[in-house]
Amino acid sequence: MFNDFITALTGNILNIPIWFFWVLMTFLTGFSLNAFYRMGRWFQHARLIENVPTAKIRSAAQGYVELSGIAKLMDGPIIVSPLTGKSCVWYSYTIEEKVDTSSRDDHFSSHWRVIKQGQSDELFLLEDETGRCVIDPDDADVVISHKKTWHKRHVNPPRRYSEQLIRDGDPLYAIGFFKTVTDIEQQQTRQQVAHVLKQWKQDPGLLLHRFDHDRNQQLDPNEWEQARQAAESQVRREHGAKAKEEQLSVMMSSDVSDQTYILSSEPEDVLIRQYRWRALKSLLVFFILGAMAVWVFNVRFGL
Repeated sequence: MFNDFITALTGNILNIPIWFFWVLMTFLTGFSLNAFYRMGRWFQHARLIENVPTAKIRSAAQGYVELSGIAKLMDGPIIVSPLTGKSCVWYSYTIEEKVDTSSRDDHFSSHWRVIKQGQSDELFLLEDETGRCVIDPDDADVVISHKKTWHKRHVNPPRRYSEQLIRDGDPLYAIGFFKTVTDIEQQQTRQQVAHVLKQWKQDPGLLLHRFDHDRNQQLDPNEWEQARQAAESQVRREHGAKAKEEQLSVMMSSDVSDQTYILSSEPEDVLIRQYRWRALKSLLVFFILGAMAVWVFNVRFGL
C-alpha cells in the first residue's frame, strides 16, 4: 500500500503544471527555512535563560538583566480581562469561529478562523524582597500558566474562546532591558539651578566674594560657569535623598535584536524545557519539509 501511495504521488508530481510545481517548492522551502529560524530562536531563548543570572531589583545593573518575583497591580484602575471579567495584571484573548468547507468530491472539512484577538498593554509591577520594578509588556514573548479555552456550540457558526492571564500575586519571571529613572528630570534640574542663581544675584557682594577670583568686581565667563556648577551641585545635594526615594525601575524590550524580552508566570526550569521542546519540534519540521522539497525536486527533474 505504501508503495502504491508513493507511485501515485510520483505520478502527480510529474503531471502537475510547472507553475504549480514552483508554488509547491516555494511553500516547502519557505516553511522549512521558517522552521529552521524558529529552531535557532527557541534555542537562543533557552540559552539566555540559563546563562543570565537572576538579579535583585535594588542591586540590578542597568542593561539586560533577569528578575524573579511576584506580579502586582499598579495604583489606579484595575485591569480586567474582556472575556471573563477577571482582575489581572496582563491578559491575552482570542475569539474564533468554525468555518466548514467542502471539496468537489463532497468531502467536508472545517477550521477555526480568528475573528478577534487582543492583549493588554497596561503597565504592572514585578516585586521582590528588595523593591519594585515597572513592567512594560509591549513586544514581550509572554509564557503563561493560566490558560483557558471554551466553546459556544449553540451559536451559528460555533465559536471558540481562549484566554491567558497573569494575575495579581502570580509568580513572575522577567528577562529584558532594565533601567532606573528618577522623577527629577533634567529640565527640572535646569529650572532649579536658574532659581538658585537668581537668588544669588540678589546678593551681588556674596556672589562676587565666592566666585570673583581675580577681584575685578565682575564675573567673567569662566567664573560664571563655576557659579552655575556650584548652583547645580547645591540642587543635586538638596534633592539627592529625595531622588533616591523616588527612583523608579522599568523593564522593557531591548533595542538589541538578540536580547529577547520574556515574561512568564512559569518558573525558570519549566521555561527552559518549553523553549527546548519548541526548538526540537521546529528542527523536526525543518528536516521533514526540507527532505520533501529535495525529493519533489528530484522526482520532477529525474535526478
